[in-house]
Amino acid sequence: MTEAPELPDLSPDDCHPRAVAALTDPFFWSLTDETAPFGNETAHETLTAFRDFRDEHPKRSPIELLEELLARWEVGDAGWDAVNAAEVEALGEEDEYSLLTRDEAIVALAFSQIVVEGRLEPEVRRRALLALARQALPALLSAYEGRALERALRIDRMRAVLSGRWE
Repeated sequence: MTEAPELPDLSPDDCHPRAVAALTDPFFWSLTDETAPFGNETAHETLTAFRDFRDEHPKRSPIELLEELLARWEVGDAGWDAVNAAEVEALGEEDEYSLLTRDEAIVALAFSQIVVEGRLEPEVRRRALLALARQALPALLSAYEGRALERALRIDRMRAVLSGRWE
């Protein structure tokens, strides 16, 4: 039996006050709910990596970290602007792992920056909103089976938070 990976710490008690004020729904703080921004292994690794990255590089763009993570995971760093259902379906048929992992990573990165810094870089926001638009497509929601509606509602909530003022 393999040991489960250690989960990062995530609590309103040790996050930026702006994050606490904005992330009022309990699902935002879940590390185990697959419909939440931090509810998968990609997100756990992204959150941990962002914290380390910020400690080591307080001024560098989080996009640089994203590029490093995607390269490490052998995930394609393309298709960010695809939101048309047919185009997204084609990307998924070509490389489903990259499509899903890329979306998980950018959403987690956006919420990591909010949690750690109480702000959100414009390019991180742009890519995360595009990822959430893709994730809201029926073909991708269907993977959540009995929780598809819940996932869709949570995507709407995540999009609303990311669309707020984070300068």
